[in-house]
Amino acid sequence: MTAGDDTAIDGATQVAQAAALIARNIRSGQYAPGQKLKIRTLVEETKLGATPLREGLSRLISRGLVRATDGRGFSVAEVSRGDLDDIMRTRLPLEMDALALAISKGNSHWQAAVVGALHRLMTYTSWAPDDPYEAALGFDEVHKAFHLTLVSACESPRMLDFLDILYDQGFRYRHLMLSTVEPRKRLSDPQRNAEHEALARHAIDGETALAQSVLRRHLETFSEEVFKARNMPERVKSTLTAETV
Repeated sequence: MTAGDDTAIDGATQVAQAAALIARNIRSGQYAPGQKLKIRTLVEETKLGATPLREGLSRLISRGLVRATDGRGFSVAEVSRGDLDDIMRTRLPLEMDALALAISKGNSHWQAAVVGALHRLMTYTSWAPDDPYEAALGFDEVHKAFHLTLVSACESPRMLDFLDILYDQGFRYRHLMLSTVEPRKRLSDPQRNAEHEALARHAIDGETALAQSVLRRHLETFSEEVFKARNMPERVKSTLTAETV
């Protein structure tokens, strides 16, 4: 490997790091919908160079988290009820197909992985950070890991890639719902926990139709839960409720 190869790898690592840091702050709501993402400010916050930050932002455009603005600038993608409905309409059939494939192709290793992912999700509140911001971020990680593990045996890299993008887009809205004074109560919702348990049980037992039925209900009720969140920031709530489905 040459010095030039080392430089290229280091540059790629910085771009990936920049994209991950910015995406994390967008999903968590630290960067608000519509907020301008100024390179100079990002350099100060992340201690990364301007070039990897620009490339990282460009990557996030394709993931639907960032928008390009006039003058080669960047801003956080806006939120709206129509956008969330579109995310869920796209995710539902894709995830249901991936789940059916995973159930038909999954082996004992996949079953064990599903059980492990479910356990981490169900026990999360017992080891979640006290800070609401960190708790919500951690919940995203274990919740996303559970859903991705459920479909991981589908043997379709494209399905998994698209679902990964849709999860991140949808989790922006979950954070708006979770940014409340009672984060642990929301993270341990009995109904959602029961749905996760049923999903895992039916999947492991090979009950495709039942698993898909639970998944459909699980995803279709998500949007309404977001809109009913009592402590939604007023600026965001007005945007979400102003649109008609």
